[in-house]
Parts: sequence; C-alpha cells; structure tokens
Amino acid sequence: MNLDRPDLSIIIPARQEALRLPKTLHLLQKFLNEQSYSAEIIPVVQGEDETTTIIINAATTDPRIRPIFDPTGRGKGLAVRQGVKAAQGNIILFMDADLSVPLSCLQLLIKNFIQSPHDDLLIGSRHLPDSNILIPQPFLRQMLGKIFNLALRLSDLTHFRDTQCGCKLFRHDAAKKIFAQSTLNGFAFDVEILLLAQHLGYQIKEVPVEWANAGNSRLGLLRDGFRAIQDIWELKRKFTGRKENLSLN
Repeated sequence: MNLDRPDLSIIIPARQEALRLPKTLHLLQKFLNEQSYSAEIIPVVQGEDETTTIIINAATTDPRIRPIFDPTGRGKGLAVRQGVKAAQGNIILFMDADLSVPLSCLQLLIKNFIQSPHDDLLIGSRHLPDSNILIPQPFLRQMLGKIFNLALRLSDLTHFRDTQCGCKLFRHDAAKKIFAQSTLNGFAFDVEILLLAQHLGYQIKEVPVEWANAGNSRLGLLRDGFRAIQDIWELKRKFTGRKENLSLN
C-alpha cells in the first residue's frame, strides 16, 4: 500500500445526470466526511449539458472532487477507463451516479475489501442468495440481463452470476493493468474487465449487494441489445487463442 495515495478513489460515470448527481455528490461527501480514510471523487462527465456546470461548481468547494470532462461521450466503458487512468487511490471503486447500490452497502463492501487482502477485485452482485433487491428493474430489463448472462455462459465467457452491477472495487495496481488493456466502451465493458482480470491471474470475489432500481435508464432494449450481442462475439474472438498476448508485464 502506498501511503502517499488517498485510500480510496471513487469513479462516477456521468452522462446527462444533472437531476440525480447533485444529491449523489452531497450524500457521498457527507459519507466520506464520516470515514477515517482519505478519498477522492472522480466524476467523468460525458457529453455537454448542465451536468458539467454542476460538477465544476462542486469541485470549486471540495478539493476531493477531481472531474474529467469528455464532450464526445463515447460510452460508460470509456468513462470508467478514463477515471481509472486518473485515479490515485489504493482502492479504486466505480459506481453508478444514481446510487442504485446505497452508501450503507458500499461502506460494507469497502470494509470487506480492506479486510480481504488476497482479493484483487470485489464485484457487487444482484443475483446471489443474500442479495437484497429493494426495487427491482422493469421486467424487460430483467429479461435482457438474464438473456445476456445466459449468452455469456453459453459462450464460456463468464461464471459470475452478475457481470453488470455498477459496483466494482479494485486494488490500485490491478485496476491500472486491467484497464490499460481494455477496449470496449459499451454495455459489455464489465465482461471484458472481468475476463482480463481472470487471464491476468487476479483473484475476483463476487459478493451480494443491496440494490434499488433508480429508473430513468438510457438503455435501449433493441439498440443496446444488438450491440451487446456484437460485444459478445468480439469478446469470444478476443479471448479465444489470444491468451498468450495477455501478460502482467
């Protein structure tokens, strides 16, 4: 552990989040004020809207907020990758701007991760027996998620119950090396991250979370469903016969 780094980096991909982000930032700042560890908050703002102004104003009053602005807005995977590149924390976490995993649950996950030095990644899961779904997703979203996970399993791309939960924690060095090799920007970027972590030899622990659907999803069932299928084929191609190109060096 590097004592010159903050203990925790929190990356928040944010695209058109002007309505939800102020409350999230307020709750997150209050939460961090109550913790004994140091932290930085890295909102990655994609596109150009009022979200940018909100983040700039927040950063002027709190030096822990270190925003990144990307007007091109080319996907959540790119946003998280940009955030990881800038992150300095010993533990690097990315989470959704809607706080679908509440801070009380995040606190337990962070504590769990700190106390589990042999785990390199801790991934939240909505589909374990001890997961607590307070507000479920709409039926069509649930079905898309189940079909996507089934396709991943049939393609031998994952054994995890939930690859898409927006709550994942990484050791600093693991995050840097994994994201340096990631390429996907869309829906399936989480899957690529987990595949890279496995092939690089990192230890991954899937843990239950408390989760509440916040609504207002921008996921298009047809458009993003088609892209997800394309991503599965791309991942299958990339991780079949190319394992020798993946190295911890």
